[in-house]
Amino acid sequence: MSAARALSVAGWALGLALGLSPAWAAAAEAGGDKAVVDEAQQVELDALRAEVAGQVHLKAFDLLDELVFDWTQHPPFADETPVVLADVSVPLTLGTGLQALIENHFAALLLHHPGTKVVLTLCPQCTAVMVHSGAKGTIVSRGVDAPEALEQTGANLANRHAVFLDFEAEGASLVLRARITRLSKDLPIVFARTLSSATSTAALLRDEERLVSAAEARKQYVDALQDRGILIVPIRLAVRSYAKPPDDASKSSQPQISVPPFVWFEAGVEIGLSQARAWTASFTAGYTWAPELHDGWMGQARVSRLITGKARSMTHPDVYLFTGASVLSLKGTDTTLFRSDPVTADELLAAASGAKNQVTFAAWQIGLELRVKNRIGAAVYLESLPAMDGAPSLGTYLDLGIFRFQSLGVEASFCF
Repeated sequence: MSAARALSVAGWALGLALGLSPAWAAAAEAGGDKAVVDEAQQVELDALRAEVAGQVHLKAFDLLDELVFDWTQHPPFADETPVVLADVSVPLTLGTGLQALIENHFAALLLHHPGTKVVLTLCPQCTAVMVHSGAKGTIVSRGVDAPEALEQTGANLANRHAVFLDFEAEGASLVLRARITRLSKDLPIVFARTLSSATSTAALLRDEERLVSAAEARKQYVDALQDRGILIVPIRLAVRSYAKPPDDASKSSQPQISVPPFVWFEAGVEIGLSQARAWTASFTAGYTWAPELHDGWMGQARVSRLITGKARSMTHPDVYLFTGASVLSLKGTDTTLFRSDPVTADELLAAASGAKNQVTFAAWQIGLELRVKNRIGAAVYLESLPAMDGAPSLGTYLDLGIFRFQSLGVEASFCF
């Protein structure tokens, strides 16, 4: 598509999305090469219009948030006052869809923030079309536009007010004009506020249940972005349990004893391989100790892949699939349980004299980790010990033929 045609289509979409007149849009179209828009160009036009309209929707919500937040700081009434939502107007072509979204959002904001003193009430007669006949003629209007006729229907207008929300597109800005009038003969205005926001500026997307000022919302975003550093420090508490051997697994002279669970305290560093943290790598060291039984060290490297999305979520839990490799070195009486060969007489004599047996072996893991806001995590994994396939004290949790997983680990982590 030519540059002139692209500008023409963009102008047409912007004119439709921001509610500019069809004549303006037609003039923008005429500024192109005057060719008929084909199907591919129509698809592009619809996509562009949807994008701009989506931005307008968000900006409308942002202006409503700003209005209601101002009411929480400076209520328009001294006491709780019933108010009818009389009218919501939006730019042309955005239509009833945006009107419905605005009505829902405005109602939710007022319900969650009673400090505004604005109590949204239902008044069917106020928004219904009425026919009022008098000596001067017959008038057809809504109830809110003719309070004198509304009184004759028996509607209770004591201390009753109406709020009007008018959204307009003015150039590159979206403007909200909010008016509150008293439902009496002259419809006096008791509150008026005009807010404007450029459609090219990103919406703040504040939580409707807890409104904050624009400055505080921006600070929260900055803090969140600063929190997305590539380095974090995980502190983990892990428990490794080992499968019990089958009843006929051991035919050696050693007694058939299963390996008890080992508790590990681990700390290290985790690196985000991208800002989205879809891939991460970690390096940790661990220590284990049980009185009179064992003590030992461990070094581990892991690579994790996010499987619940393309980027880490700041609002929902994330699940990572990880694999890693470890080197473990243990000393103490428990180490004999990891041996695949019989204990020699010399080793028994050395143990009797107080010497500690030592064993060093490698392992690799595969597992899943659940992270909440990249601060708290829980993981479960299977671990394979290739050098311990013949150990009489170890059984198998899962046998895949090539790989046998003798250990099952669970861990809780806290990240800083």
